[in-house]
Amino acid sequence: VGSSYYAGMNFQGHHALMVKELIRLVGAPIVPNSIFFRVTNEDTEQAYIHSDRESGSHTCVVYLSDHEEPSGTAFYKHTPTGMIEMPSFAEMQDMGIFDQMSKDMVSRDPEKWEQLDYVEGKYNRALIFHAPLFHSRYPIHGIGKTEEEGRLVWVCHFFLINGRGEL
Repeated sequence: VGSSYYAGMNFQGHHALMVKELIRLVGAPIVPNSIFFRVTNEDTEQAYIHSDRESGSHTCVVYLSDHEEPSGTAFYKHTPTGMIEMPSFAEMQDMGIFDQMSKDMVSRDPEKWEQLDYVEGKYNRALIFHAPLFHSRYPIHGIGKTEEEGRLVWVCHFFLINGRGEL
């Protein structure tokens, strides 16, 4: 679901420091599945309403830039199904909704999505949430024209480890 390329992704940064602090905040061992820094600007592709279900059990977004413009993460309900969490790809295939759900996430059709919540992306704030939730960055394109002016975040999709060392 989505694109195979996203602008502003994967530049060099201190991931180990970020993961160390994430473990401290969560208070448990984690297994990162994907980690990246990303800057988005006014000309960045429109943000999809999406879920990180296939990337981990939890998502952490750390807002690393300070802006006058509103910035953050919004959470949604898919109104045709009433879902606030995306089923797995296999479950969506079984339910016969995979293609329509993919179209709805990319289109952001306001008749298909109800915004339920919004977390302001204040500088140095970490937002940790259940990865299957439908969400999207805000603003949907980004901020500023250059990397220095852009909306900068660090994102980690991760799994928690249970008491038996299992994901």
